[in-house]
Amino acid sequence: MLLSRIAKTALSQSSQAARIAAGNHYMGMLREGFPAAPTYHTWLRDITASGNGERSSLLRPADVFRVHGRGIGHSPHFQHPSAEAVEDDLYSGADDARVPGLEPTKAGEKPRVVVLGTGWAGCRFLKGLDTKLYDIVCISPRNHMVFTPLLASTCVGTLEFRSVAEPVSRIQAALSGAPNSYFYLASCTGIDARKHQLVIAAGADPLTFNIRGVKEHAMFLREVQHAQEIRRKLLLNLMLSEAPEEEKKRLLHCVVIGGGPTGVEFSGELERCTPKSGVRFVRGVVKEVLPEKILLSDGTCVPYGLLVWSTGVGPSEFVKSLDLPKSPGGRIGVDEWFRVPSVEDVFALGDFAGFLEQTGRPVLPALAQVSFLGLLFAPQTK
Repeated sequence: MLLSRIAKTALSQSSQAARIAAGNHYMGMLREGFPAAPTYHTWLRDITASGNGERSSLLRPADVFRVHGRGIGHSPHFQHPSAEAVEDDLYSGADDARVPGLEPTKAGEKPRVVVLGTGWAGCRFLKGLDTKLYDIVCISPRNHMVFTPLLASTCVGTLEFRSVAEPVSRIQAALSGAPNSYFYLASCTGIDARKHQLVIAAGADPLTFNIRGVKEHAMFLREVQHAQEIRRKLLLNLMLSEAPEEEKKRLLHCVVIGGGPTGVEFSGELERCTPKSGVRFVRGVVKEVLPEKILLSDGTCVPYGLLVWSTGVGPSEFVKSLDLPKSPGGRIGVDEWFRVPSVEDVFALGDFAGFLEQTGRPVLPALAQVSFLGLLFAPQTK
């Protein structure tokens, strides 16, 4: 009896200590920012949609970050009661694995709409889709939408990361509750849209203009994990600044390339945190990015401790790989109703799409307002 009581007391004290440690850890994260989050890998094999092995969608692993709170984090690549059975099929190694939501619809079933992407355009479309008329399948490498106008504020702690991300299941509840609607945490590498109505809103990639060293040494600011990396780098440079004056000056020198909305907003956030330092504007063309300095075309050398690259976006490798008509600038070409003319029942939205020359309309800038408001004039899927 005595030993049992001692064991229970020790277990209780151990549990209490664990709770206190967890609480202290969480409060530390609130004060200092979230630590480096583990990367999760969600494995999805090539998916076939019919008995003859025709490929309807190609998915590859998605690297997903985790943020504590609000359910923004790693979630199953399918949210459905039959997920375990499907997972067994996916990992069994069978070449003809059947994945719910990607097989052809049967007679009497609601038509299915497949949406690629959870950005501004994709989420606005998902939110307005009538689930009484359609089943939904959403495929994206992230399970949330990022409110990009406030992303720069999270880099310096003005806002927390969870404040700028909204789970896609809250935007369209059918993805977490409807029996025939699914969300897949994956990246699409190819399409075959002969069986479903397809809406492509997969976004764009940062433009680097093929300048050497940008991808290796610069940081981008388009996703929450980018903001996490920038915040960690800022804190690290502050801790390392107890160094000789020249090295201290370099570590605390932040360089932002690009004078668009993101670059200006991030510069403003930095200036508010360090009002005595101020912001200096330099006109020039970057020739090469080295580990600790930037070389300009006029020979000027600019040292940096943090380099944020924000020079706009352009077509992704996924866009370039698709055998579809392109608009000026390399985006997927669409008509005035956002349809891809050469393929039936395929639409393209947001940064992924651009008007074809024959429409007589200019290619609109890659802004959230364009992606969001453009859908007000898009037709209802028929």
